[in-house]
Amino acid sequence: MPPRIFQTSTRVRYAETDAAGIVYYNNYFVYFEVGRIEMFRELELPYEWWLPIAETHATFHASAVFDDPLEIHSFVDEIRRAGFRIGCRVHRVRPGAEPVLLAEGYTAMVSVGPDRRPIPLPEDFRRKLEAAV
Repeated sequence: MPPRIFQTSTRVRYAETDAAGIVYYNNYFVYFEVGRIEMFRELELPYEWWLPIAETHATFHASAVFDDPLEIHSFVDEIRRAGFRIGCRVHRVRPGAEPVLLAEGYTAMVSVGPDRRPIPLPEDFRRKLEAAV
């Protein structure tokens, strides 16, 4: 069964474009974060200091430009003992046109203690993540 998809929308801001007028590649990681935070909000999960990003990855398929409407799809991709991976797909969704996949990838987060060393995910947090798979 496919994971539950959490969806949020935004538009490309002028500041996110480069000299060529297209979205600078690193801003897709910001879009991944927007989707991840909205997903956490919907799942009533805290977004705390004890969840640093351990790994990121993105594959780019097409370009976006200023004011393009974007739809961000986030989902729980993997759950481990002390961490998890959130998958993400960013689409351009212009009215009257088919959505276009712009980028897809993931961010892996790890649960850490006060000493910043990995610790098991808190049980309540883990249950909420598992419910979204």
